[in-house]
Amino acid sequence: MVTESIGLGKVRRVRYTGGAEVDRMFCLKDEDERAWEELPPLPEIGFGLAGSDPGMVYVYTGMYMGPLDLEVQVLGDRPVTVDDGWEDIEEVSFETFSDTVTVLTDSETPIAGFPPTVLSAGAGTYRVRVHSFGRDLMWDLVAEVPFEQYKIQIWPARLAGPVVVQHRSVHAVMGR
Repeated sequence: MVTESIGLGKVRRVRYTGGAEVDRMFCLKDEDERAWEELPPLPEIGFGLAGSDPGMVYVYTGMYMGPLDLEVQVLGDRPVTVDDGWEDIEEVSFETFSDTVTVLTDSETPIAGFPPTVLSAGAGTYRVRVHSFGRDLMWDLVAEVPFEQYKIQIWPARLAGPVVVQHRSVHAVMGR
């Protein structure tokens, strides 16, 4: 994990590239046992990238299975700008019961080598901005090398409804 000073606050960046065997999704899960562990919800109508439940954020991939490139940024405040170089960007709220989340290949299996991520404001509510690129390239296929890229930004915020920041890919919306 790398910590770097940006502006007045601290930003923690954790980057993982490699062979996570995802099955149409991966998750951020609160380490507290109260985190939701049932079947993941489908994204709300008009959304296709992210969904959330108490203690869980679900990110839906384009590929059926394979490796991906993932970066998680823990921020102290909402990002000032949107990095619009990505194809799809959605935001969801995330309620946590602890100060640590784990990245999972499904709802139960931690990604090997990806360390637990400590949240900037401890237990509470956060906003999660999910960026994706390349979800159309291997749609519903098994990838052998990383085609899909994801960046997740997390910062403390009040609960709010999901928001589409931008959709540019063919499969941006679930069911298209």
